[in-house]
Amino acid sequence: MLEFRKVRAPFALFVLLLAGACAQAGGSLPGDGAVDRRGATAADGREAGKECVDPDPVNLNASKADILIVFDGSESMGIAFGAGTRYSVLAEVLSKLVDAYQEWIRFGFAKFPGADALCPGQPVAGCCAGTPLVGIAPSNGAAVADAIGNVLPLAGNTPTASALQRAHDYYTGLHDGVVDRYVLLATDGLPSCTLLGALSASQPADGDAGLPNACQDAVDQVVALVGDHIKVAVLAVGAELTDDPAGPPDCLDRMAKAGDMPQSPTGTGYYSAASPESLQEAIEQIFGGVARTSCSFELNPPPAPGALVSVYLDGEPIPQNPDDGWDFDPSGDMGHISFFGEYCDRIQHFRYSTIEAHFTCKPPPLCTPGNICT
Repeated sequence: MLEFRKVRAPFALFVLLLAGACAQAGGSLPGDGAVDRRGATAADGREAGKECVDPDPVNLNASKADILIVFDGSESMGIAFGAGTRYSVLAEVLSKLVDAYQEWIRFGFAKFPGADALCPGQPVAGCCAGTPLVGIAPSNGAAVADAIGNVLPLAGNTPTASALQRAHDYYTGLHDGVVDRYVLLATDGLPSCTLLGALSASQPADGDAGLPNACQDAVDQVVALVGDHIKVAVLAVGAELTDDPAGPPDCLDRMAKAGDMPQSPTGTGYYSAASPESLQEAIEQIFGGVARTSCSFELNPPPAPGALVSVYLDGEPIPQNPDDGWDFDPSGDMGHISFFGEYCDRIQHFRYSTIEAHFTCKPPPLCTPGNICT
């Protein structure tokens, strides 16, 4: 069994509590001169001398993302790989990582090829791709893991273009309010079926860069997905990725580079999994990159012009500083704030649990490392 290394980063939710309707209770405001930080605010985070009555909080969780896993169940996935097969090792790692990341990523699952009955009039058997078996939904790890475990028996060719087209059709009909959308194509070889369901070897080569039709069709489907703001990550499983006669060695690389994802650490567009260990690392890199939150947040509704906005991370005040702190959008849009420097780094690595913004209270005093505030 492949040992599963738990995700190392301590994930946390980012919460933006928008505070309003703050009225001064009377008396002078604190903050003149140096004071001990622990006496500067009340225990609930309100400024001493103020009564800040928060409305219902507006929660901003770490940005969710949708990932539709498009899983190659062709016959070649039965080739020996580590202590199992390409399929068994990929299924084990994916199932565990889906469970680990389901709090931050909404997963769905599709496999290809599908049953030939789903593609009437198909000229070649085993060149059909069906609709997703598990739709994208929150906390969907168990359903996706069950579907991965039910991929057997392995059979058929590699209708990658058709599978990507089906993924595109699915996303077109999905209205879940999630902006960040991805397809994770997990495959062990090059496309072998054209979009029309014929084997590439029976078709003339496409004139564009000399790519056979099966490969060009798959690249075209990746481009179509990206055109609708759906990024495509390509995970290549196995060591013999250039031995497939269906296309040139760089076909997977072309697909991956068209997918608008960061280049893999190995320098290829696709994430290479030539061993069980590198397979897990590749999937962690993909999921970790997708789950990483932005350093920009939308304030909805935005504060009124002239509002005294103060921002806290885990109850600690953050300076309004475009180099190492927070600031409004450079255009002057008060509906968006961004974090910079050390604070952005901490947010991206999930080292805080809450972010709070107060709109009409006096900003908190800024404190030195010695807990002296000015």
